[in-house]
Amino acid sequence: MSVIKTGQASSTNSRGPSPLIWRDCPIVTFFNDPSKGLHLFDDFTNSVVPVVNETAATDFVAGVGNVLGDINWYAFQETDKLADVAIQADEEGVLMLDSDGTEEDIACITTGNNVAGIIKTPTIGVPKGIWFEARVKVNTITDGDLAIFIGLAQPGEAKNAGGVTGGDAASLADVDYLGFAILEGDGDDMIIAYNEASSGVAQSSTGVITLEADTYVRLGFRLQHVGQEIKIRFYKDGVDLGDDVAIDISTENANFPSATDMDVVISTNSAVNGADSDNIKIDWVRVAYEHLDG
Repeated sequence: MSVIKTGQASSTNSRGPSPLIWRDCPIVTFFNDPSKGLHLFDDFTNSVVPVVNETAATDFVAGVGNVLGDINWYAFQETDKLADVAIQADEEGVLMLDSDGTEEDIACITTGNNVAGIIKTPTIGVPKGIWFEARVKVNTITDGDLAIFIGLAQPGEAKNAGGVTGGDAASLADVDYLGFAILEGDGDDMIIAYNEASSGVAQSSTGVITLEADTYVRLGFRLQHVGQEIKIRFYKDGVDLGDDVAIDISTENANFPSATDMDVVISTNSAVNGADSDNIKIDWVRVAYEHLDG
């Protein structure tokens, strides 16, 4: 198996992907034989948000647009402002999802055209790999400003009424998801959360990742297989957050979305105290998974 080399132990102030997450990801194998797995990376240096109205240059069509580049994203903005889903003037590539301050105003990007899940989560008890990491920053950590979701979720969650973050920004919706979230009640607490829709009980770990405003953080997870133990492990800035927040999928876990079609979803939801220009900036996103039959 061909494995990409990522160097020595990760640095908490590194801008690039974290070696502890990606050191065992067979990216070259996936490129050479896509039947083995999928790898996607986008740092938005090669991206464009098409203008759909050359005169106004401000409107999506019915709130829907695209961010085209190394990953082609379906983009949704509830208030139809193209300027609120925008590539920034940054030579290293940054995408901003902005808010106009309207309560429950949604901005979101997702893969799969918001229809078809392109990533399948691991099956309980089966040690097939999955890897995810994104480097992001929020401009506000004030309680009541923004709700955020970053990770994997079932298709169709780029929409009005909150999508994964829920219609009121106070809780996550009962949909399939695996990732990181901010809820409006605690703006500096990035929680780890996962859910099997309609059949399990949504799980979350709070107080593990404390955010700072206008400060980039790398958020990631990967599957780790050691002996008979299979776990999803979570990372902040390349540092393993430990067994207390890891998800054990070695055997039955009714709360984990096993073998579920997912998309990458990054979304914002303006909360009760939200203001114009509350935003998240996305430096890059990287995701990979190993096909079950690969």
